Amino acid sequence: MIPPIFDGEQAAFEKGVELSDENVVQRVPSPVVTEISYGAEFGDEDEKRKVRNALRMYPVVEQDEDTARRAGELLAQADAQADVESGVGWIDAMIAAVGEGYDEPVLTDNVEDFEKLGVGVETY
Repeated sequence: MIPPIFDGEQAAFEKGVELSDENVVQRVPSPVVTEISYGAEFGDEDEKRKVRNALRMYPVVEQDEDTARRAGELLAQADAQADVESGVGWIDAMIAAVGEGYDEPVLTDNVEDFEKLGVGVETY
């Protein structure tokens, strides 16, 4: 499961604690590293340090060729079902493919996009 703490919301933090207490493995897909590193660049050095420290707490799942291919398939299917672009981003598709590859839900508050991708979703 992808850890929820990176967006700083209290509900996300509490969900992370709950998952930790239940010994649920929380994984960070490498595209999430891209997302949060991008955001941290607009912050100060303290923000960047917090992001680096948070990432050290979780295993990072690297994208491989199969996961990248599956992400493209999921996004294409979502777009085809919408008869136009679904509005789902590439990074979300890559995150969804990691969740699907581990047969685990994506933990997010962006339920709509991940449901369009047809993967399991859990929210906080």
